[in-house]
Amino acid sequence: MSLHYLWIPAGYLLGNINTAAIIARCKGFDIRQKGSGNAGASNALVTMGKGAAVTSALVDILKAFLPVWLLLHVIHLPESCAHVPVLTGAAVILGHMFPFWMQFRGGKGFASLLGFSLAADWRMCLACVVLLGILLLVTRYIALATVSSAVLVPVWHLVRTRDMLEFAVLAVVGVIIIVKHIPNLKRIASGTEIGFRKEQVTEKPQPDADEKSE
Repeated sequence: MSLHYLWIPAGYLLGNINTAAIIARCKGFDIRQKGSGNAGASNALVTMGKGAAVTSALVDILKAFLPVWLLLHVIHLPESCAHVPVLTGAAVILGHMFPFWMQFRGGKGFASLLGFSLAADWRMCLACVVLLGILLLVTRYIALATVSSAVLVPVWHLVRTRDMLEFAVLAVVGVIIIVKHIPNLKRIASGTEIGFRKEQVTEKPQPDADEKSE
């Protein structure tokens, strides 16, 4: 087996770099115990403010973008390793969602999915961003944009490449992302999901009750 396949486990380890969780730990708390309980950029915005959220989103995007871009455009892969870029991108996303050092309770994968799509086909990434903007404008629910992108990316990739194996891998990743959003979808259906508000970008994170009493 070619050593190029080592990019796949390396991608999983790279995905384990959960910036939101790391920043929260530096601030003395577990991000999974506050806000929505998700270890991602959206919860970082609620619990730590826009600086932490932007940093988390950028790192989550870059950690998926860089290895896939290098494999597609810089590193010469033999024909037998043609699937390594997509498998590595999928491994990064899964590493973000299921990091071993966080008892496999990580984020929900949207930013890393964007990073992969940007490296694989910038038009696919642009479509996801446009979809995000439209759904936020109409519904204010980020979860709907994430779920829609989880469907869009594998379908787009199949139409572009006609590669059934890569489609199957991305479809499995997409299904996992959707499953992780089932609680959000249930709350949307019941009307209890908190939508994204413009004010969240400028509001400071709210302290916990324990912090207020100190």
